Amino acid sequence: MNGTPISADGTPVRPRREEYPAQTRAAVVDAARQLFAETGFFQTTVREIAKLSRVSPATVYAQCGGKQGLLRSLMDGFTQAGMTDRSVPESLRASDGAFVVRTLAAAYLRITKEWGDVIRVVIDVAPHDTECKAVLATAQERHRHSLTTVCRHLEDIGALRDDVDAQLATRIITYYYGIDGLLRTREVFGGSLERSNEWLFAQVTAAVLRSPSVPEG
Repeated sequence: MNGTPISADGTPVRPRREEYPAQTRAAVVDAARQLFAETGFFQTTVREIAKLSRVSPATVYAQCGGKQGLLRSLMDGFTQAGMTDRSVPESLRASDGAFVVRTLAAAYLRITKEWGDVIRVVIDVAPHDTECKAVLATAQERHRHSLTTVCRHLEDIGALRDDVDAQLATRIITYYYGIDGLLRTREVFGGSLERSNEWLFAQVTAAVLRSPSVPEG
């Protein structure tokens, strides 16, 4: 026996001294995320992050790597979430083109709600930071790969318009949605992300899907 406390389900209980650094880091990351979104990455200072998270500036550097380390943590969360990865299996099981596109639209909305603030920061910082630019390029490539898989399925089930193949459908959907399409649409039209998503869904559906046949009377 090593004296490590065991919980009711048999898993080891982490000592409080081990939980504190993780809790501190989470508080600092949350503070940085809030300030980056409200003030901008370049305008935010380590001192402001430290004040909001109630730690010292030295702790921000030691535990989180300063602003660059915090941005890296946020980017890791964004890229691991993926834009359409979780929607692909469900889409590939469907034989209805409108349902496939609706599933994609729901995925874009979900990720934008969860990571929209980080997406905006990454896009703003990428032109000025090599690492951030590389992360954005990786996210865009993963998005394109997942979307291409879905569009090939749309082609296979005969859901695409006669003048649209899987490659063109991928380009069209990327044009409307992409990484930040919902954010851009909301900036133009205002209102909620849900309303912007309905507009984008209508545009994509009309642009890529074959019109449903109308029964003769």
